[in-house]
Amino acid sequence: MAQIMVLSSISIASASEDQYGIYYRHGRVFGKLIHYDQDRDLGIIYGSVFVKESDGEWRLVESKKFHLVNPTGNDVRETLSSSIGRTAGVEGDLQVWPGQKEEVLAVQSIELSDYQINTPPWFAFGKTIRTEKIFKFNLTSVNDFVNILAGLHNAANLPQDERLSIKHTSDLASRIASPGPGDRQFAYAVRDEFERNWNEKWCVAKDQPATDDLRSGVGGWQFYEGVLGYGNSYVSSAPVIRKDITAFMDAVRQGGGSPEESGPAIMCAYINVKRELGEIVEIKASGVLFDNAPDLLTAFKDKKQLNLQTWKLKGVGEKKVEVMEDNLCWISGERVLVYDPFTGQLIDQYFALDKFLTRNGFENVLDVGKMVIGEGGV
Repeated sequence: MAQIMVLSSISIASASEDQYGIYYRHGRVFGKLIHYDQDRDLGIIYGSVFVKESDGEWRLVESKKFHLVNPTGNDVRETLSSSIGRTAGVEGDLQVWPGQKEEVLAVQSIELSDYQINTPPWFAFGKTIRTEKIFKFNLTSVNDFVNILAGLHNAANLPQDERLSIKHTSDLASRIASPGPGDRQFAYAVRDEFERNWNEKWCVAKDQPATDDLRSGVGGWQFYEGVLGYGNSYVSSAPVIRKDITAFMDAVRQGGGSPEESGPAIMCAYINVKRELGEIVEIKASGVLFDNAPDLLTAFKDKKQLNLQTWKLKGVGEKKVEVMEDNLCWISGERVLVYDPFTGQLIDQYFALDKFLTRNGFENVLDVGKMVIGEGGV
């Protein structure tokens, strides 16, 4: 396997440099055509970039990355724009500006290929540093939205039963960012949680609307849709920011039954507790259920048709009941169906709780996280 190397200004400069500090070299990008943006006259290809050495050999520079390509003629432009989803090899002048994250290949020729490259959809949640840079965690499963935020909440030892003041939030963020002697263990636990599940990512926006989406979220929390890459990621849209999440929680109401469906899921639901003679006999979660990330984002964008369900909740101890009862909570877990082994009839069904955040707990972790994540991450 060829060694992956980062393109450097020194290696490019050895080929050709103009008076403006722009470096050129004959390059090749091979990969899947993801999008062509007519307004910018730029194509986006997911794959590998190579440069041609003085001996005529191609050297791999970087792979699993989204590359910008600019057609130099109408024939190339037409082929590029009409071949979205196909695999192609494009050649031309590779242009790199000092200090710029993305290089642009001025395409002079294009050759289509039958080689298949898989680019599954990608969803993530994080803080937008600027339009081309985010700090996020991936939503491999919809449960990650609750589980990872709950993990950070627990590491920072945040309360679930009250909303922290701005001063308290700021003090906690300072203890994490610049810990004193007595805060090192605490700060380490929070940083370790970030390192395990979060990372910084450079992004290439699909078009101007996607760029505008990202711009609307700069400095705050945002959901991202697109394709995940190794060197960077492709953002097709990022329409949901924190105010949309707040509006969604305000719109959540109780209702619905318990469909005969099993598997991982999350809910944004009110927790109702039934007691007899002072003893808890039943706990139910009633609200909106999601079992995939696309539906979660759809609900944030359009709150008119919510998937209302009510499930019996198990795995809730007395301490959890104290903070969850009658509150709107984000819960993560598994829908379990129990069948009679002899008749095959459904005899029980419930939601097995794994992680949870009350609305106050949810807001607290977003408030602290926003302050802790800076320009260079945590």
